[in-house]
Parts: sequence; structure tokens; C-alpha cells
Amino acid sequence: MFKLLLTTATISVLAATTSLAQTTIRIAHAQPENSPLHQSMDHFKETLEARSEGAFQVEIFAGGQLGNVNEVLELVQSGNIQMGTGASVLLSPTIPELGMLDQFLLFSDEEHARSTLDGPAGDTLKAAMENRGLSGVAFLELGFRSFSGNRPLDSLEAFQGFRLRSADNPIQIAAWRSIGAVPLPLAWGEIYSSLQQGLIDGQESALSSMVVERFYEVQSDVSLTGHIYWPEVWFANLDFVNSLSEDDRALMMEVASETTVVQRELVAEANAATLDQLTEAGLSVTELPAEDRLRMAETMNAAIADMLRANVGEEFFDAFTAALEQ
Repeated sequence: MFKLLLTTATISVLAATTSLAQTTIRIAHAQPENSPLHQSMDHFKETLEARSEGAFQVEIFAGGQLGNVNEVLELVQSGNIQMGTGASVLLSPTIPELGMLDQFLLFSDEEHARSTLDGPAGDTLKAAMENRGLSGVAFLELGFRSFSGNRPLDSLEAFQGFRLRSADNPIQIAAWRSIGAVPLPLAWGEIYSSLQQGLIDGQESALSSMVVERFYEVQSDVSLTGHIYWPEVWFANLDFVNSLSEDDRALMMEVASETTVVQRELVAEANAATLDQLTEAGLSVTELPAEDRLRMAETMNAAIADMLRANVGEEFFDAFTAALEQ
């Protein structure tokens, strides 16, 4: 009943925005309008509409207007909207192959992550998405994740008993429990109030999110752990993409590729400025020592290895690992 009501309401919203443009692309995402993601989607809209001379019209629904990530995924799969985005960790329960990115310290830095996801390893993930009626448009950037909290995480032992917000993802929950943390699955929009009320001790996110979401108002410490890199996956309805003429599809993907570069640059700028903003807000900054990061990754990856293999299958696990090594 809930899904039926949601779908009916959503279709009503979408019907109200129908345009006379030849091809309308409706994009939904969960991030606020001041985020690098939304700014880059504006770039996609303006550029594609201009270069197509009005043949494309793009409508953007920000901040979860059309639902959470899983609801947006369903809308794209059903063809009610054409595109959406979501963090890989939130999509992996539906697209298990994306769970390969749930491994810790998988990439050495941003350039390594980008080149990998833009190469053969990313292609294997996009192929898995096609099996679910989706076309992988691009892997946008969220950046390496660190912690804001009410105490510093300056050693692996400091995670013992630390109540953290976790994505509602069994692999992530198992990983955090392996180092003694207490993961509590919460929706993204519930984090601030949970921090404010002391229901959790901290949260892990890209540095820029700590400013965008104002977590610094209810936290005392930032711990630079850089423990995992999750992309924001940009996906489209496969039938929609295939329905486009060759020229229109090429133009759309060309603008999407340029938008990916813009989005990554915006995230890099936001993250570079974030530490200064956080220290100016009065937060203490601690860096998790390299040896503890290594112990953290070894422990957590060992805890999830069997789950990953079971979820994606031996063949895909080995194929992705081989592509990763390229």
C-alpha cells in the first residue's frame, strides 16, 4: 500500500512538470541544493539543453523530493524518471556487485579511485547494472570518508563501543562490529538530530558533508581516517538510453562525462576548504596513525570477504579483482 501511494503521488508530481521538449530527462538525488552534486547536475542541465538547442530538457529533483535512494532507484528502473544518483553503499543491497567498493583502503588516493572506476573495473560494475535495467552513466565523487564525533578516534582501540551511524547495509554493519564499534543504521536525514540528541557518538562521511550538513554544530572532533572511498553512482534507465538516437545518446554521454569532471573538481575544492572551516568552528582535528589504518583495513576486510564472495559470486569477485589490478 505504501509503495502504491508513493508511486501515485510521485507520478502526480512528475505529470505536473511535463514539458513540450522532445526529450525530457528527470533526475532525482538526495543531496541538498548547495552540494557539489547538485551544482554539477545544474551544469549538466544547462550544457545539455544549450548544446541540443532545446531537443533535451532536464528537470532536477534535489534533496530527496522523490524519495530516498532506494525509492529513486525503483523510479528509474520503472521508467517513471530517467536518471538518479546514490552512494554505492546504499545501492549495493539491490546491486550486490557494487558491494565490492565496500572494501576498506581499496584505493590509495582520489586519482587512483577515479582512474580505476573510469577503467575496466568500473566497466564490470556498469555491466552488472545493465542486468537490472540500468545504464551506468558515471561514478561521481563523494571522496574518502572520515569521522566527526564527540571524542577523537586516535587509535583502533578508540572504536570500542563507539556508536556510529551506519548505512543500512549488512556488510558495513559486520565490518564496523569487527573492530568493536556499535553501528546503528540511520537514514541520512536523521544523522543531525541523532548527533544532537546524543543517540550516536559520531558519523562517517566525506569531509565536505560535515560542513554541508552542519554536523560541526553538534560535534567536538574530526578524526581523519580516510578509511573508505564511495562513489556517488549516476545511473539511468537502460531502455531510455537505448531509445535515444545514436547522436543524441553520444551528446548526452559527452556532457555527462564533462559533468563528472566538474563534479569531482567541486568536491575536491569543497574538501580542501573543509578542514579550515571545521577548525574555525572549534573542532579538534586528529589523524588516525597509518599503522592503525592498516590494522583497521585488514580486520574489516577479513570480516566481510566471505560475505562479498557470497553476494557477488566467485566469478564476479575474481573478475573485478583482476580488473582492479589493471
